[in-house]
Amino acid sequence: MLLDAAELAGLNVIQLVHENTAAAVMFGIDRLDTEKDMNVLLYNMGGRDTEVSVVRYSAVTDAKQNKTFEYIDILGEGYDETLGGQAFDHVLVSILANKFNSLKQREGKPDVRQNDRAMKRLYKEAISIKDILSANKLVNVKVPELLDSITL
Repeated sequence: MLLDAAELAGLNVIQLVHENTAAAVMFGIDRLDTEKDMNVLLYNMGGRDTEVSVVRYSAVTDAKQNKTFEYIDILGEGYDETLGGQAFDHVLVSILANKFNSLKQREGKPDVRQNDRAMKRLYKEAISIKDILSANKLVNVKVPELLDSITL
């Protein structure tokens, strides 16, 4: 699709670059301290997957031109198609469901996971929790009347 779009736009595509490689190049262009060699781990976590690259930045001097150039070496790349934001949602929902099921008022009642409406509310709460925890260390959780007039 991308190549088709480029062709429609009249662009001549020479090579496609991996997203993390492009990020590594931009980091190399933007970094200020180019005298120091450094290794960097870049990761890109999406909703469904995570991509990771380990990159080495170093300076190479060309004696003939008496110039120093930034050198970027991609040491390795990894990809996990099962680790993404949705995986965190599932873990948080599982924690919330277990907590709700363990409440004294829920004793002897069916697992909250059997109620689709309650589970949709737990997933909505999990997404909210992730958003809050991205900028804070703690979050208070309260889901009013989640099921059977019981609040989590």
